[in-house]
Order: sequence, then structure tokens, then C-alpha cells
Amino acid sequence: MKPFNTRLPQFDNVRNAGFNIRQGLRAMSATNTPNDQITPQGEPLADIPAPKVPSVLDPDDPAGLLPLRALGQPLQVTFEGVDFTTVPNRTDKVELSFRTRGAAFVPVDFREYPSNVPVQQPQTLSVPKDLLSHGVYDVSIRFYPSGSEANASESLKKQITIDTSKPNFGNQPDAVIFPDELNGVITESYLTQHGQVIVEVPFYIDVAPGDRAVYFWTDKEDPLDSDVEIREQEFSAQDIIDKRLLITVYADEIRPWGHGDRFMYYRLRDRAGNIGPNARRAKIFVDLSPLPGKLPPPRVILTRNLLDRQQARESVQVLIDPYDFPDAAHRVAIDWDGTTLAEIPVDPTDFPLQTTVPWTALHARGDGPSRPKVSYRIRLADGSYTAPSSDISVALNLTIAGQDHVHAPALLNETLAKVEIRGQKSDLPDKLRSIDFGLPARAILTLYDNPQPFEEIDVYWGQIPTPVATYTVQASDGAGTPIEVEIPWQYIQPDLQNPKLPVYYVTRNGVNDQHARKTEVEVAIVVIENLDEPTFPHAGKQVELHCCSKPRLWEGVTVHIPANPLFAEKDEVIVHWQGCLGPNGTNPIVDAYDELPKQIELADIQNGFDLVVTDYERLIAPMVNNASALVYYVLYKQDGTIGRSRPEFVIINRTMPSGIVCSPMNEVYCPE
Repeated sequence: MKPFNTRLPQFDNVRNAGFNIRQGLRAMSATNTPNDQITPQGEPLADIPAPKVPSVLDPDDPAGLLPLRALGQPLQVTFEGVDFTTVPNRTDKVELSFRTRGAAFVPVDFREYPSNVPVQQPQTLSVPKDLLSHGVYDVSIRFYPSGSEANASESLKKQITIDTSKPNFGNQPDAVIFPDELNGVITESYLTQHGQVIVEVPFYIDVAPGDRAVYFWTDKEDPLDSDVEIREQEFSAQDIIDKRLLITVYADEIRPWGHGDRFMYYRLRDRAGNIGPNARRAKIFVDLSPLPGKLPPPRVILTRNLLDRQQARESVQVLIDPYDFPDAAHRVAIDWDGTTLAEIPVDPTDFPLQTTVPWTALHARGDGPSRPKVSYRIRLADGSYTAPSSDISVALNLTIAGQDHVHAPALLNETLAKVEIRGQKSDLPDKLRSIDFGLPARAILTLYDNPQPFEEIDVYWGQIPTPVATYTVQASDGAGTPIEVEIPWQYIQPDLQNPKLPVYYVTRNGVNDQHARKTEVEVAIVVIENLDEPTFPHAGKQVELHCCSKPRLWEGVTVHIPANPLFAEKDEVIVHWQGCLGPNGTNPIVDAYDELPKQIELADIQNGFDLVVTDYERLIAPMVNNASALVYYVLYKQDGTIGRSRPEFVIINRTMPSGIVCSPMNEVYCPE
């Protein structure tokens, strides 16, 4: 459509951006909200509903788009919700306003209502037709009770849009674009196979939902005014988002025009009814002559352009396209790389004919990789055969990592060894216990037959959709080689109690996969959370150890584990010490980590116990200036239950205010 005039810059921007009227004017309404709440005199709006305009295309459209057919006569506006006076000898007055969106109240019609005359609502006023020009307008009424100007109340506003601009800004549209696959010719074969031709309308920037292409098909290079349209194609909001404006021309709309050069054109029409000029013509040759006597080659549709085992599972179809003079007495004999498939009957009304190639034929010459050839012949009613069609070749690769199986091409290969899962500490087959908390598990399997370098084995754990561990086959690996991979703790942690957690592996050779049987792993890891955090007896109120702490840092750091009724004699506690560069247990130092074990004694149950970190050079010295150590402990009970404390950190600072760094070889003066 052509742009609106300068009074309506917002609407102009919206249309030029290719949005529809409803979207654009909704945005305008949002910007004008404050003006909708008060009358021009500054009085609050009365509780009078907005008037209605019956002629709008869609009562629910906030833009209030009018059709062109409504512009040739006064525009009827109805209103209700006005409480007319019943006081004798009084006269109420109602004015109708029609003005540019956002402008002040402009009366265009009015009516007076004496109190002694009954009023049936709704009432009607009119906008003169000479005011109905291109633009966006507000319609409202103002009610003057007893004719009083001082007490006038204005209703809510109804937006009206008058659009008289033509689609594509009134410019001649470009010609439709025929599909490349036609190569400039619509054949009887194409129409038989597809039943239609889908052409593309070049995208135009002011297209809006509800725009239509009224299209024509003719044998005349110069269209006649008397040409009759074929039908219309409406463009949806999704078409506009996708920037694909398509017209479907059905075969029965093309065939009646016969053989030869044919022309297609269209006109654009918007929702309001504005019609643009005829588009440029698109020329196409239509060939409705019978197919040549030579049989068209067969077709094999492959999802991934490769006949792999996944395609075999989905089914492999050979399609036979229409040929000259088919007959129900004919049979199609397909040759698949030397294997003759069961003949299929011909239904002249049901092309393309198709049949499924069985696994035995696909696999008859082995796994490949290879390019099997496919052709067919027609067996006639007398039993004789035509010459074969030209053949096609298909890329085939059915190789797998591992031995084949009787249920091929099924994904599950029951001949592959099942995986065995063991915990790092419990070391029980297909069981994980609390003692394995925080540790990776071991996945153990026996390698399949004829392993090849760079083949991969992916291990899947529980409901996690992606592999949790991968092993790449090495050149030194042979059939029967035991393989072990590590299952990281992060994949075990989400499901710590599952009596039958499924674990399996997939062999991959880059083309085809094979699944081993599932192993059900009994996971029973019970964790006691939030045991009391450790403390640091020599760190003081600020929980800081420095050059003047006693004992000195190089004499060791004492960690106290508080007493806990959950402790039992001979339980084991492992204290985890992690040196950090940050002051609050952040930025861990890789080599400043250790685990300090302690078996619980009877006295420890009541009193707790101390452990001393004594490896100064490795675990303490790296913390120089306002660093820290992060400490927590894990409880391993004899019944297999495990507990984990909350972590705590202690600040470690070996730098004096003067900048001197203390050490065993550089002890500093510390006043008592």
C-alpha cells in the first residue's frame, strides 16, 4: 500500500515495516493511552462505552478497519449506555465526533432528546461521507445532560481505520516464480504425480495478513479484461513471517488450457478491498503429450542420502513413476542388484507404484560400502517382459562396530556383551553403595568381534539422553579385550537410590549404531546431609591463622571435628582439605589438596577429635596473602551409610602489614 499522509507517521511506519494494520495501530493506541482517559476539558471520562461502527470488517479488531464499500455513504455509528433525563422541560444533547487519531473532539453530527420523548437504545448518528478519507480516526460521543456545556461527558473512543492505498504501494507486482524442478516445463507426468503446481509470489514489503492474490491462467500473452480469475490465495501471518507467499494451481486448472505456452498472472487485494494492477506475466510451457515409450528410471527415497541400517529399519521403498499406457494386467519386476523382488501389480490410477525391499535383498551382497544398482521391467499380459528401464545406483553402507546378529537390522544386538558396573570402593558387580559416594564408577565390558581403530563405544546411564562416557577403540585392541571406562560422579549423583537403574552401551562406526542389552544396576547410596562443619581451634574469633598464631602455621593447622551422636566406634571420617587463593574458600589451588582419614574411637563420639594438617610446604605454604583453606569431612559408617558435613573455611595470611612474608626460615616478631 502507498504511505498515509503526513498526519499519520505512526501508521506509515507500521505499514512500511510490513506489519498488519491491527498490530501497528495497537502499538499506536498504547502510546495514546493517557489521552484516552480524560476529555479535552480535563474532566474524567464518564462511564459511557465507546460507540460501535457496524460497518467495520471485524468488531474485535482494535484497528477498526473499514471496507472500501462502506465509504460511499454516510458512516453509521451507534451508541448506548447514556442515561437520558426524565426531568420535565429538559432537553439532552448528544454530539458525534470523528477526528484524526489523538486530536481534540470535533463534532460532525448531533441529536437533541427532549425529556418527554422515549429513547430506545442503541441510537444512531452518522459521519458525513465526504469526511471518510484515508487515515486513522477516533470516534466518540459527547453527552450534554439538559444541554449543559459544563456537565458534558465524553464516551470512550472507538478507533476507525480507512485504508484506500493499494497493495505493493500501487506498483505492478513481479511475476510469479515457478519451481526450479519444472525446468520451464509442466509435464503430464508432473501433474499426475503432484496434482498441482505451487508457485511463489515475490515478497512485497507492505504485505499484511489477509492480503489475497487473485490469480489467472491463460493462453494469451496479453491478458484480456474479460479474463476470469481461477481463484484466490490468502496470505497468513505465518506466510509473512516465513517470507514465502505461495499460490497452489491445481492440475485440473491447468489441463483444460491444453498444450503449449501458457501464462499466469495475478492481482493483489488487501482486506479493505483495495486492488492493485495486474502483475507481470509468468510464462511456462505445458506439455500434456503421453510419456515416451522408454520407462522412467525407478526412484529410491533415502532420508539421509545413504542406505544405512536406520533407513533399513524405517523401510526402503522403490517407487515406479507413470509410464506410457499402463494396464491393470501389467506387473512390475524390480531387480535389486541381482536379486529379483516379488512382482507388484500395476494400478494405472495409483502411481507412483511402490514396494518395500526386504532386508535379505538389501544384505544379499554383504554390508558394503557399495552402490547397488536398481532397475525394473514390465511384464505384459502375455507374460513377456519389456526392455529394462535405465538403472540407478544407491549408496549403501550397512557396516557395524561388532558382530552381526540374526535380528538385523534391529538396533538391539543381543550378541554384544552386557556392561558390568562396579563402585570404586564397594567393588560389587552391578551395585553401588554409600561407600561409593562422591566417586566415579567403573564400567567394564568385553570388546566385540573384529574391532577397528577409531570405532567408539558410548555408555548411557539411567535416563540421561547423552553418553556419560566414551571409549575409542585402539589399534592394539582385539576381540575379547576387557575395556574399562569411568562414569563421572556428576552423572551418578542425580539418581542415588534406584534398584534397577538401566545402563547400556552403543557401538558406533560413524555410520551405524548397535545397542547392547541393558544392565540393571542396584544403586543404594544413602547420604546424611549437613553434618556440623569442622572448626579451627587456633584461628580465633575472626577464623584467621596468621604469622603470630600459636602454634605457628609451619607447626601445623589443627582441624576439630565436633562430636556427633551419629558417630559410632570404628566408623571412618575422611577430612578433605583444599587450599585456596581466595579469602573465603574460592579459587582452589590444584596441588594444595589432601584427604586425612580417621577411624572413630569411643571417646570421639562424645568429644569429637582433632586432626593436624602437617604438610606445610604442600598444603599451607601456598596460601600467602589473605588466602584460605576450605575444609569438610565425609563420614563412612560401618553399615554403608555415608554422611557429608557442611564446608567451612579458615583465612590463612602469611603476609605482615609491612609486606614481609613469614615462614619457618623467616619468623617475625610477634608481641605477646
